[in-house]
Amino acid sequence: MIKIADRDFSVKEHIDLLSVNNPFGCRIKALYNTYDYSLAFVDFWVQLVDNMPVSLIARLETAFILLLTDNSDLEEMSAFIRVSGAENIICDGKYELDCPMKKATGPILVSESVMRNERDFSVFSPHIKDVYNLINKCRSENFAVPSYESFALDVAHKISKKTVRIYGIGDSKLISCIMTLAETDEGAVLGALATDSDFRRLGHGAFLIKYINNVLVNEGKKVFLHRAPNENIEFYNKLGFKQYGLWSEYS
Repeated sequence: MIKIADRDFSVKEHIDLLSVNNPFGCRIKALYNTYDYSLAFVDFWVQLVDNMPVSLIARLETAFILLLTDNSDLEEMSAFIRVSGAENIICDGKYELDCPMKKATGPILVSESVMRNERDFSVFSPHIKDVYNLINKCRSENFAVPSYESFALDVAHKISKKTVRIYGIGDSKLISCIMTLAETDEGAVLGALATDSDFRRLGHGAFLIKYINNVLVNEGKKVFLHRAPNENIEFYNKLGFKQYGLWSEYS
């Protein structure tokens, strides 16, 4: 049975229970801590089997995040997704959904340790507009960028709720930036890392990854990232990230 969050059914305790040490749970909990379920563009559901919570679902507009477990009813979950209007779904690649969408899969990496950072760049909190312009300049097939309006509104609100943070490097202009996609008290998922093409291979990206990792780890958080298939394998291995699992994205 899949139940939606409303005034008669609270999902908070189920999110708190299932989200620990899970990158999809981190994203769902951060979204729950950012937006009230009564808003039209967000929803939260819990899947119950024998009255026990086994799965979580979050929706932000037409994008869905699923937290699945070995006890999830994948047949029910697949049927739910097929009628939900989802245009994008991200979930644990260990599980297979039956839905008529294109699927991509890649590795999830994790860090729980401070990384040695030998460089010493000056780090600051950049303006959202500058971050968007740099991310947009660095877009690729595996690095899609939304409209500025939706990006700015979403990121600004998440920063105010402390579920996202951004760091940057640069003097007269932003040349490299890193942000979290989601944060909770227990964990964080890293999002966009972007470096201006004129300043690549100078250590800015590696420095920022280590910098934000160390800040988060020192706050007691486990750090996750979703790596694109066959991209930056050696880069993240050298930094000290370990394999956690797989992500699957349906679109």
